[in-house]
Amino acid sequence: MKKYTIILLAILTLSSTGCKKFLNIVPTDALSGNNFWQTQKDVETFTNGLYAQFRSKVSGGLMTVGDLRSAPISTTDGTYGFYLANNDIYGLENFASPTATNPARTQWTIGWTFKNMTLWKPFYDIIASSNLLYKKIDEMPSGVLSASEIKKYKAEAVFMRNMCYFFLVRLYGDVPYNTDALNTKALPRTPMVEVLNKCIADMEAVKGDLPWTYSDPSLIGVRAMRGGAIALLMHMNMWAAGFDGEANKQKYYTAVKQLGVEISSSTDYALIPYTQEDNKRLFKGRTKESLFEVYQSFNNGEKFSTYANLGYVLSHYPYLGQTTFITSRGYYQKTWMDKIYSDGIPDARKDLWFENRTINNNTFQFKKFANTYVNNITVQNDDDIIIFRLSDAYLLAAEALANLGEDTDAQVYLNKVRQRASATNITSGGDQLKDDIYLERVREFMGEGQYYYDLVRTKRICDSKFCASPISVSAFNAGAWTWKIDESAFVENPGMTLNYWR
Repeated sequence: MKKYTIILLAILTLSSTGCKKFLNIVPTDALSGNNFWQTQKDVETFTNGLYAQFRSKVSGGLMTVGDLRSAPISTTDGTYGFYLANNDIYGLENFASPTATNPARTQWTIGWTFKNMTLWKPFYDIIASSNLLYKKIDEMPSGVLSASEIKKYKAEAVFMRNMCYFFLVRLYGDVPYNTDALNTKALPRTPMVEVLNKCIADMEAVKGDLPWTYSDPSLIGVRAMRGGAIALLMHMNMWAAGFDGEANKQKYYTAVKQLGVEISSSTDYALIPYTQEDNKRLFKGRTKESLFEVYQSFNNGEKFSTYANLGYVLSHYPYLGQTTFITSRGYYQKTWMDKIYSDGIPDARKDLWFENRTINNNTFQFKKFANTYVNNITVQNDDDIIIFRLSDAYLLAAEALANLGEDTDAQVYLNKVRQRASATNITSGGDQLKDDIYLERVREFMGEGQYYYDLVRTKRICDSKFCASPISVSAFNAGAWTWKIDESAFVENPGMTLNYWR
């Protein structure tokens, strides 16, 4: 993967030469007049580079913050975990930035590098190269690619473009939108729901051009598949449903219902049993449950940041660190764990993923991500970042059906996930069923970067029943749920606006 990153960076350097900064992406003739876009190997190299760039963006602390923000996780007061749990981005930046009296405060730019989350340019670089791939495919010499290969590569470009927009709107709300590889204009922020609807139409048009799976097992989950496109569409529809007007919600729920039927029709995907060995296999990646993931391998020299996994906060030796590292940096609060995993209800995930689950101190151990390697004498994690998996699609389908009032069908999807965990079937209906589906998502995706975004799109972030540090409705409407946008977004773009956390 490293060689793809280097090649793509070289190409993007050529493509941006002489261009304005930010979104004014104008590929130069160097990309069409040289020997690059001539063979399928050229296209494959460039396409792999898109995934390498995405990996670079998400393999820091980005996904982990999705589990820490507004979460019932206790860390020492006045630390990054404290500010994230209280959704205090101002406090986080102040705490993590160096001062004259405390120059060691560097987490804003070093370590966690929270500042990187304020920079949307890396996502727009991927979008720009996706737009370029989509354009250049049609300019390849005749006969180099078959008609189906052309469609597949273009669909991969669309998938990666929309994946980036999905991440962007969840982080920042309204964002600039562009699909034109020849764009020369500085673009303002586009309303979030409008962006999502454009992405939905864009992805829906080409999802059928992606394969359900790959015969090469090394590509399963790590390259775009139809199941990944379906999951992305489900997420974008549910996010739009959370923010569009009441009159429009049903169309999104209906779309997700239909997508649930579509993905359920495939025999290429399946839920992996929750046994100790199968759990390790699931999160090492490239299984039948994986719909889209980001790959890492210590053996291949492709490692994520130590902050890329929630285990950095919630785990200790033998899952993290050295033999002397015997307590975790934080823990889930007992009251929350009692609510999520009641002791009287069977659930394989309780013993599989936790030790000292309700002890309410730093001997708490989160062991969901159990694939490790030893770097010198330090244990580190070797699991992939799972962006989407089949249980995610099932629970989104259940949520959509519950919102359509189709409780019986919603229960079917919900209980597929619970049965895999040897948990009792849920038979509730109405609003209680909606809450049960939400709580099942909390259980199922702990540590997978979904928690905060589910809180936001369902508005449960404003409800103390579900959020330990709720935000007010007025603050929510003003954008307190977003992440700060760095002021570099203003570079040569005077029409740009920032958001709540400026």
